[in-house]
Amino acid sequence: MIIPPFASPTDYTNALNPQGEKEACWFIFSGDQLLINNDRKSLPNTTQFLQLKRKIYIGNLGNQHLFTGEVDAQEQTPQGWLWSNLRTLYGVLSEEYYAIAGRAMQLLSWDRTHKYCGSCGNETFIRETERCRECPACAYLAYPKLAPVVIVLIKRDNKILLAHGSQFPENFYSVIAGFVEPGETLEQCVCREVFEEVGIKVKNIRYFGSQPWPFSQSLMIAFTCDWEEGEISIDPIELTHADWFDHTNLPQLPPRLSISRMLIDSYLSDTQQ
Repeated sequence: MIIPPFASPTDYTNALNPQGEKEACWFIFSGDQLLINNDRKSLPNTTQFLQLKRKIYIGNLGNQHLFTGEVDAQEQTPQGWLWSNLRTLYGVLSEEYYAIAGRAMQLLSWDRTHKYCGSCGNETFIRETERCRECPACAYLAYPKLAPVVIVLIKRDNKILLAHGSQFPENFYSVIAGFVEPGETLEQCVCREVFEEVGIKVKNIRYFGSQPWPFSQSLMIAFTCDWEEGEISIDPIELTHADWFDHTNLPQLPPRLSISRMLIDSYLSDTQQ
């Protein structure tokens, strides 16, 4: 996957005057809805038909300058375009554009929520040399932040542990996940989250991969591990049910865009070898 680098506001100024050498591509959001052509194949190359309340230069990809912008919820939908939830566009947008759209949504959220200084309350401004909002009064710097989340597939013999969260749709199960706490290593977080949610201890913790997850401003860091001891005892606040499943009796699984599904599919691939 090729993702363009972050760009500074100086690059943004240059991009506004590209002298014809690059085209523009806009990722326009209203909440979590992305503006896409009615054919669900193309994105806007101009914003002349919209009133943007914020805009950010993302970077460049090939012959395109990439921008993101945000409009009010009551903004009229332009003719020939529609608003589509970003989750539903997985497999519709290219892998590159889908990743960029996720980045765009997170940058808009950062810009929206850091207009004022979290330390003294003064209005911040965008630094000219990096992706950062600075307070002119107390010099507090607000960079885009991510929340690290561990997500873990637990194996016991030829089965895996899947759980039904208290907010999940009926019959929908996934693997265990949780936010990393201050002062905690990723491996410590895996052990704590698993024990807190299902009451078992694990061993042989192995890194699997990672995935930016824009819907909760998170970076999902995936692991696999093995059951060590204990029987399932769920946290009733977080879960309604958890159990061991093999490849013959799996419940409804997460969508393929998520790393939780990638973990499960990796297990399925191993069992079929």
